[in-house]
Amino acid sequence: MLLMKEMNFVDYRAEVAKTRAIILPVGAFEVWGPHLPVGADTLVAEEIANRISEKIGWVVGPSVPVGYSESLFAPEGGTITVRPESLRNYLYDIVESLVETGVNRFCFVAPHLGNVSVITEIATHLRRTRNVKCCLIDWWRIIQPICRGILKYDGRPAHAHAAEAGTSTFMYLRPDLVKTERLKDVGLAANEYPDIPQFVPFVETYPEAHVGDPTPASAEKGEQIVGKTVERVVEFLKQWR
Repeated sequence: MLLMKEMNFVDYRAEVAKTRAIILPVGAFEVWGPHLPVGADTLVAEEIANRISEKIGWVVGPSVPVGYSESLFAPEGGTITVRPESLRNYLYDIVESLVETGVNRFCFVAPHLGNVSVITEIATHLRRTRNVKCCLIDWWRIIQPICRGILKYDGRPAHAHAAEAGTSTFMYLRPDLVKTERLKDVGLAANEYPDIPQFVPFVETYPEAHVGDPTPASAEKGEQIVGKTVERVVEFLKQWR
Protein backbone atom coordinates (compact mmCIF):
# COMPACT_ATOMS: atom_id res chain seq x y z
CA MET A 1 0.00 0.00 0.00
CA LEU A 2 1.05 3.61 -0.52
CA LEU A 3 0.49 5.84 2.51
CA MET A 4 1.23 9.52 1.97
CA LYS A 5 2.13 10.00 5.64
CA GLU A 6 4.94 7.46 5.30
CA MET A 7 6.34 8.74 1.99
CA ASN A 8 8.99 11.35 1.31
CA PHE A 9 7.95 14.06 -1.12
CA VAL A 10 10.10 12.70 -3.97
CA ASP A 11 8.42 9.30 -3.93
CA TYR A 12 5.01 10.82 -3.30
CA ARG A 13 5.28 13.07 -6.35
CA ALA A 14 6.40 10.17 -8.52
CA GLU A 15 3.49 7.96 -7.49
CA VAL A 16 0.81 10.64 -7.81
CA ALA A 17 2.13 11.62 -11.24
CA LYS A 18 1.17 8.12 -12.44
CA THR A 19 -2.49 8.40 -11.47
CA ARG A 20 -3.27 11.97 -10.33
CA ALA A 21 -5.53 10.22 -7.84
CA ILE A 22 -5.83 10.05 -4.05
CA ILE A 23 -7.85 7.90 -1.65
CA LEU A 24 -9.16 9.86 1.35
CA PRO A 25 -10.51 8.01 4.41
CA VAL A 26 -13.11 10.02 6.35
CA GLY A 27 -14.26 8.60 9.66
CA ALA A 28 -15.95 9.34 12.97
CA PHE A 29 -15.57 8.88 16.72
CA GLU A 30 -18.83 7.70 18.26
CA VAL A 31 -20.36 5.10 20.54
CA TRP A 32 -20.48 1.78 18.70
CA GLY A 33 -21.91 -0.57 21.28
CA PRO A 34 -20.02 -2.05 24.23
CA HIS A 35 -18.29 -4.53 21.93
CA LEU A 36 -16.70 -2.26 19.29
CA PRO A 37 -14.31 0.73 19.51
CA VAL A 38 -15.49 4.33 19.29
CA GLY A 39 -13.16 4.87 16.34
CA ALA A 40 -14.84 2.10 14.35
CA ASP A 41 -15.75 4.22 11.33
CA THR A 42 -12.28 5.74 11.16
CA LEU A 43 -10.55 2.39 11.51
CA VAL A 44 -12.75 0.82 8.83
CA ALA A 45 -12.18 3.77 6.49
CA GLU A 46 -8.41 3.42 6.88
CA GLU A 47 -8.35 -0.37 6.58
CA ILE A 48 -10.48 -0.35 3.43
CA ALA A 49 -8.49 2.52 1.90
CA ASN A 50 -5.30 0.56 2.51
CA ARG A 51 -6.70 -2.54 0.82
CA ILE A 52 -7.83 -0.55 -2.19
CA SER A 53 -4.37 1.03 -2.42
CA GLU A 54 -2.71 -2.39 -2.33
CA LYS A 55 -4.73 -3.55 -5.32
CA ILE A 56 -4.74 -0.44 -7.49
CA GLY A 57 -1.59 1.49 -6.55
CA TRP A 58 -3.24 4.74 -5.53
CA VAL A 59 -1.82 6.81 -2.69
CA VAL A 60 -3.85 6.99 0.53
CA GLY A 61 -3.95 10.59 1.73
CA PRO A 62 -4.49 11.88 5.26
CA SER A 63 -7.30 10.39 7.29
CA VAL A 64 -9.99 12.68 8.68
CA PRO A 65 -10.71 10.93 11.98
CA VAL A 66 -13.61 12.89 13.49
CA GLY A 67 -16.84 13.76 11.69
CA TYR A 68 -20.37 14.99 12.24
CA SER A 69 -21.91 12.64 14.83
CA GLU A 70 -24.31 14.85 16.76
CA SER A 71 -27.17 12.34 16.57
CA LEU A 72 -24.98 9.80 18.36
CA PHE A 73 -23.70 12.17 21.01
CA ALA A 74 -23.49 10.47 24.40
CA PRO A 75 -23.49 12.78 27.46
CA GLU A 76 -21.45 10.28 29.46
CA GLY A 77 -18.72 10.13 26.83
CA GLY A 78 -17.62 8.15 23.80
CA THR A 79 -18.69 10.41 20.94
CA ILE A 80 -16.83 13.40 19.53
CA THR A 81 -18.62 15.53 16.96
CA VAL A 82 -17.71 18.55 14.86
CA ARG A 83 -20.11 20.96 13.18
CA PRO A 84 -20.87 20.23 9.51
CA GLU A 85 -19.34 23.55 8.49
CA SER A 86 -16.13 22.71 10.39
CA LEU A 87 -15.87 19.35 8.64
CA ARG A 88 -16.71 20.95 5.29
CA ASN A 89 -14.05 23.65 5.59
CA TYR A 90 -11.35 21.28 6.86
CA LEU A 91 -11.99 18.59 4.27
CA TYR A 92 -12.32 21.11 1.44
CA ASP A 93 -8.98 22.70 2.36
CA ILE A 94 -7.28 19.29 2.28
CA VAL A 95 -8.75 18.50 -1.11
CA GLU A 96 -7.99 21.98 -2.49
CA SER A 97 -4.33 21.63 -1.47
CA LEU A 98 -4.13 18.37 -3.38
CA VAL A 99 -5.95 19.76 -6.42
CA GLU A 100 -3.49 22.65 -6.62
CA THR A 101 -0.65 20.12 -6.94
CA GLY A 102 -2.26 18.23 -9.81
CA VAL A 103 -4.56 15.65 -8.23
CA ASN A 104 -7.81 15.46 -10.20
CA ARG A 105 -9.49 12.29 -8.90
CA PHE A 106 -10.53 11.53 -5.34
CA CYS A 107 -11.95 8.35 -3.88
CA PHE A 108 -13.54 9.12 -0.51
CA VAL A 109 -13.92 6.11 1.78
CA ALA A 110 -16.53 7.22 4.30
CA PRO A 111 -18.39 4.67 6.41
CA HIS A 112 -20.21 7.23 8.59
CA LEU A 113 -23.54 8.38 7.15
CA GLY A 114 -23.34 11.74 8.93
CA ASN A 115 -20.40 12.76 6.73
CA VAL A 116 -21.95 11.86 3.40
CA SER A 117 -23.84 15.11 2.80
CA VAL A 118 -20.69 17.19 3.38
CA ILE A 119 -18.62 15.03 1.03
CA THR A 120 -21.39 15.17 -1.57
CA GLU A 121 -21.44 18.96 -1.40
CA ILE A 122 -17.66 19.22 -1.80
CA ALA A 123 -17.53 16.67 -4.62
CA THR A 124 -20.38 18.29 -6.55
CA HIS A 125 -18.81 21.75 -6.25
CA LEU A 126 -15.38 20.52 -7.37
CA ARG A 127 -16.77 18.76 -10.41
CA ARG A 128 -18.75 21.83 -11.48
CA THR A 129 -16.07 24.44 -10.84
CA ARG A 130 -12.78 22.58 -11.34
CA ASN A 131 -13.71 19.46 -13.34
CA VAL A 132 -12.25 17.39 -10.50
CA LYS A 133 -13.77 13.91 -10.32
CA CYS A 134 -14.80 12.39 -6.99
CA CYS A 135 -16.38 9.10 -6.04
CA LEU A 136 -17.72 8.01 -2.68
CA ILE A 137 -17.40 4.58 -1.08
CA ASP A 138 -20.21 4.83 1.47
CA TRP A 139 -19.10 1.62 3.15
CA TRP A 140 -22.05 0.56 5.29
CA ARG A 141 -24.41 1.21 2.35
CA ILE A 142 -22.35 -0.30 -0.48
CA ILE A 143 -21.98 -3.61 1.35
CA GLN A 144 -25.71 -4.19 1.79
CA PRO A 145 -26.48 -6.02 -1.48
CA ILE A 146 -23.21 -7.93 -1.16
CA CYS A 147 -24.20 -9.18 2.30
CA ARG A 148 -27.27 -11.04 1.05
CA GLY A 149 -26.63 -14.74 1.47
CA ILE A 150 -23.67 -14.11 3.77
CA LEU A 151 -25.39 -12.83 6.90
CA LYS A 152 -28.08 -14.47 8.99
CA TYR A 153 -30.23 -11.36 8.86
CA ASP A 154 -31.17 -8.96 6.09
CA GLY A 155 -32.22 -5.33 5.99
CA ARG A 156 -32.09 -3.25 9.14
CA PRO A 157 -31.54 -6.19 11.54
CA ALA A 158 -28.30 -6.94 9.67
CA HIS A 159 -27.09 -3.42 8.93
CA ALA A 160 -28.17 -1.37 11.93
CA HIS A 161 -25.58 0.32 14.12
CA ALA A 162 -22.97 -2.22 15.35
CA ALA A 163 -25.19 -5.15 14.38
CA GLU A 164 -24.24 -8.31 12.45
CA ALA A 165 -22.66 -6.62 9.40
CA GLY A 166 -20.58 -4.09 11.32
CA THR A 167 -19.48 -6.58 13.92
CA SER A 168 -18.52 -9.19 11.30
CA THR A 169 -16.50 -6.58 9.43
CA PHE A 170 -14.62 -5.70 12.59
CA MET A 171 -14.07 -9.32 13.59
CA TYR A 172 -12.21 -9.70 10.31
CA LEU A 173 -10.38 -6.37 10.11
CA ARG A 174 -9.49 -5.87 13.78
CA PRO A 175 -10.37 -8.92 15.90
CA ASP A 176 -8.14 -7.59 18.66
CA LEU A 177 -10.60 -4.75 19.27
CA VAL A 178 -13.83 -6.78 19.46
CA LYS A 179 -15.17 -7.65 22.93
CA THR A 180 -16.98 -10.86 21.98
CA GLU A 181 -18.07 -11.51 25.57
CA ARG A 182 -20.24 -8.37 25.34
CA LEU A 183 -22.21 -9.38 22.25
CA LYS A 184 -25.90 -9.10 23.04
CA ASP A 185 -29.18 -9.02 21.16
CA VAL A 186 -30.94 -5.75 22.05
CA GLY A 187 -33.58 -6.00 19.34
CA LEU A 188 -35.13 -3.16 17.37
CA ALA A 189 -37.10 -0.41 19.07
CA ALA A 190 -40.78 -0.28 18.14
CA ASN A 191 -41.69 2.64 15.92
CA GLU A 192 -45.13 3.01 14.38
CA TYR A 193 -43.94 5.88 12.17
CA PRO A 194 -40.52 4.95 10.74
CA ASP A 195 -41.27 7.08 7.67
CA ILE A 196 -41.38 10.27 9.76
CA PRO A 197 -37.99 11.41 11.18
CA GLN A 198 -38.29 12.42 14.84
CA PHE A 199 -34.66 13.30 15.68
CA VAL A 200 -34.55 11.48 19.01
CA PRO A 201 -30.97 11.13 20.32
CA PHE A 202 -29.72 7.63 19.51
CA VAL A 203 -28.66 6.77 23.06
CA GLU A 204 -32.12 7.63 24.40
CA THR A 205 -33.57 4.85 22.27
CA TYR A 206 -30.59 2.50 22.53
CA PRO A 207 -28.73 3.12 25.82
CA GLU A 208 -26.19 0.40 24.97
CA ALA A 209 -25.36 2.26 21.75
CA HIS A 210 -26.09 -0.53 19.32
CA VAL A 211 -29.08 -1.94 17.50
CA GLY A 212 -30.26 -5.45 16.80
CA ASP A 213 -28.41 -8.72 17.21
CA PRO A 214 -24.64 -8.91 16.64
CA THR A 215 -24.31 -12.45 18.05
CA PRO A 216 -24.33 -14.25 14.64
CA ALA A 217 -21.36 -12.15 13.49
CA SER A 218 -18.10 -13.85 12.54
CA ALA A 219 -14.72 -13.08 11.04
CA GLU A 220 -15.49 -15.47 8.18
CA LYS A 221 -18.54 -13.42 7.23
CA GLY A 222 -16.51 -10.23 7.53
CA GLU A 223 -13.82 -11.60 5.23
CA GLN A 224 -16.38 -12.34 2.53
CA ILE A 225 -17.98 -8.91 2.88
CA VAL A 226 -14.69 -7.03 2.75
CA GLY A 227 -13.20 -9.15 -0.03
CA LYS A 228 -16.18 -8.92 -2.36
CA THR A 229 -16.77 -5.22 -1.75
CA VAL A 230 -13.14 -4.20 -2.20
CA GLU A 231 -13.08 -6.24 -5.40
CA ARG A 232 -16.08 -4.32 -6.71
CA VAL A 233 -14.56 -0.94 -5.79
CA VAL A 234 -11.26 -1.82 -7.46
CA GLU A 235 -13.10 -2.98 -10.58
CA PHE A 236 -14.82 0.42 -10.70
CA LEU A 237 -11.66 2.45 -10.12
CA LYS A 238 -9.73 0.63 -12.84
CA GLN A 239 -12.21 1.82 -15.47
CA TRP A 240 -12.87 5.26 -13.93
CA ARG A 241 -11.33 8.07 -15.94
